[in-house]
Amino acid sequence: LALPQPLAACSPLLCCHSSVRRSSVRRLLPRQLPMSVAYSDPGSSWLAEPAASRLASAWLAGCAAWTLLVTFAYAVAWSTLARRDASRRSAHSGRATSGRATSGASEPTSMLDWTVARLSQARVAKQRLLVRVQLLILAVMLVLLVWADSPIVLYGIGCWPSERLGVIWWPALLNIPGVTLLPLTLRPVDTENIRVGVLLFWAIGYTFSAFHVLSIALDIPVPVGEARYVGVQSDPLWLGFHVFTGCALLVGSNLDCLVLGWRHGPGGVSRMVEADPRQGLAWVHFKVRCIFQLLGAALLLFPALRVLGPDPAFAQNVNAAPMLVVGACAFASPLYAGPAARGAVLSWLGRLGTTAAEREAAVVSTLCGLGRQSDGSLLRKAGLSFRVISFDRLRSDDFVPGGGGGDADKRAEKAALGDCDAFVSHAWLDNAAVKWQALERWAKAFQQERGRPPTLWVDVVSIDQSAVAESLACLPIFLAGCESLLVLGGPVYT
Repeated sequence: LALPQPLAACSPLLCCHSSVRRSSVRRLLPRQLPMSVAYSDPGSSWLAEPAASRLASAWLAGCAAWTLLVTFAYAVAWSTLARRDASRRSAHSGRATSGRATSGASEPTSMLDWTVARLSQARVAKQRLLVRVQLLILAVMLVLLVWADSPIVLYGIGCWPSERLGVIWWPALLNIPGVTLLPLTLRPVDTENIRVGVLLFWAIGYTFSAFHVLSIALDIPVPVGEARYVGVQSDPLWLGFHVFTGCALLVGSNLDCLVLGWRHGPGGVSRMVEADPRQGLAWVHFKVRCIFQLLGAALLLFPALRVLGPDPAFAQNVNAAPMLVVGACAFASPLYAGPAARGAVLSWLGRLGTTAAEREAAVVSTLCGLGRQSDGSLLRKAGLSFRVISFDRLRSDDFVPGGGGGDADKRAEKAALGDCDAFVSHAWLDNAAVKWQALERWAKAFQQERGRPPTLWVDVVSIDQSAVAESLACLPIFLAGCESLLVLGGPVYT
């Protein structure tokens, strides 16, 4: 914008600060001047050099202080949790030792006491692992989002020192891992937390869509050419970019509502989360990938359309390359936000500060559903459904998939926990004849030593086929109720 000489001294105040819009300039400039206003860098050029340096130092110091504060809070929470769990482990160890010492009397009460102590240890290990992983993810996410979003806020109020710290696209890149980490704090069994996560991503989508609408309404400065800024309303490509991005965020964040609402009517999302929390969590992860891919496509296409179209000089703009990098990283979200990548991240985080025994206990606790019901409830179910079979009533075709003559479960009989000689573990895909021969050799040696055939817990005959899920939840108790574990190894089960 070429200003008359009397107004030349006022040009930094009129055209540099982001709060100065075209309407303000119209009221101050002579009517014969053109109305297309070209801004200088609205983030920092109005700042004096000492002020820009001080602001850059203040931002870096503030973000570093926030990082240290979050790290300190996480360390305090971790140490508090460790002290509390140490006292619990000592108490459970005493109960388990005393229960195991008295279990030789073959009294069911002693076996139950010992099993309760071991189940409690597994529950504690699981909770400790989950809390530590969730706290660590939450801490990293809070740090990344502050480093990523504070530059956007400063830029919006015209206080971002871009000459010192560069364009805001580079710190904004941290939004991608920050938002991607958020769903990792949710577990498939946390129905309420998953519902909150669904609502949170709705809020995120609406918030960023509102940001694009507000950007258009306020006619914010946007970069064009090699080093100029104009109002967004005066540039069709930038206007289309904000419209497309706002609509994409709305569609991506409400994709579950659109699909499930069309299939199941109003309230379909809430009913789906209540009936199948895992499916609800899968929708949350899918929405994250969908939003990132839509944003990435917009950020990749916009610079290309601009350079190949009306503004070839935009290729030299300092914003062009960062936009392409952020767009590529966002568009590649399936590579780092897919199931395999999430599993690898959670596995790595789970190994931090834990032992192999604690991780194994947590896995057993999770697979067997200990987090969804109390130890007492599991013990009652296990005591009522614990069934064993004598080896002389077992047949070779019981280890063939679909074999057993249909009466396999009828040949088993109820027994008290502790009244079983061996828990038989095997893989159905291994050769049935080879497994039967190995079991026969073991049973023959057992009978020669004890004078009777062994009693066994075998899945096909001991699990209630009408309530398989409930029986599987009691597997650790069934295993604890057997004198030994007998593994029939093979090529599959190694």
